[in-house]
Amino acid sequence: MDTLVRSRGLRSTIEADLRANVDPTQRTGIAFWAWVAGKALFAPQVHAVVLYRFASVLARTPLRPVALLLRSIGLVWSGAEIHPDAQFGPGLALVHSNGVVIGGGVRGGVDCRINPGVVLGEPGRGSKGDYDFPVLGDHVTLGAHAVVLGPLRVGDGSVVGANSVVRGDVPDNVVVAGAPARVIRRLVPYEQDPSRATAAQD
Repeated sequence: MDTLVRSRGLRSTIEADLRANVDPTQRTGIAFWAWVAGKALFAPQVHAVVLYRFASVLARTPLRPVALLLRSIGLVWSGAEIHPDAQFGPGLALVHSNGVVIGGGVRGGVDCRINPGVVLGEPGRGSKGDYDFPVLGDHVTLGAHAVVLGPLRVGDGSVVGANSVVRGDVPDNVVVAGAPARVIRRLVPYEQDPSRATAAQD
């Protein structure tokens, strides 16, 4: 995912992030871009993502301390803490930023959608198995206050329900919910369902 962002360039990646916050089926043309501009100016959840993108670039340079400063600014400004070493493809959207915590080893694909209170990180001391971070596939949605911990993968097109605790791999194109999370429904693959690609954005 890191190489994907670098190949696209920072500018095009941030543009994809901004576009991910607005539903193109509800607003088109000038109205769409006006709404994108409004989000960029006034939405703290968008500011958190933009600060993270700059911090992620700086973290790989001698200016790494500035990257960590940007992480702190993002936390104070938006309530979201996104470690600059985390890697996400283009189209990252925080529905609302308050309480979001994303650890440094997290990897995510394109078009990840994260609701408030989501925690992505290590399993914690005393846990069995590898001490590592989750990997999210493409088009993954995480519901409010979902907790995803440890060396696991959330499959492409999958949805993690609100207040779920995920401690094992999630297959592609399913909905999981509960603590621990279990598969409760299977979904049409993302690329075969236009309604999923144009889900309304807040």
